Amino acid sequence: MSSEQAAPATQGVTSKLLATVDLGPEIDGMEGRQLRMRMVTIEPGGVFGPIHDHKGRPGTVYVLQGTITDHRDGVDTD
Repeated sequence: MSSEQAAPATQGVTSKLLATVDLGPEIDGMEGRQLRMRMVTIEPGGVFGPIHDHKGRPGTVYVLQGTITDHRDGVDTD
């Protein structure tokens, strides 16, 4: 998705917080930070927007079923 296109609004998405770990007691310099695990369900045709990044707060995605498209640096990747 190019930067000229309007960022889509989130639709057809539900999120459930499954677990959290307070990283402060575990790792020096991580006070106030948490590792979170969520189950996100995106219905067919759903959109997880608006466009955002995870600089300074990395994330991972595990797809159980279907396909997601990642829009990064002008490149769309399924």
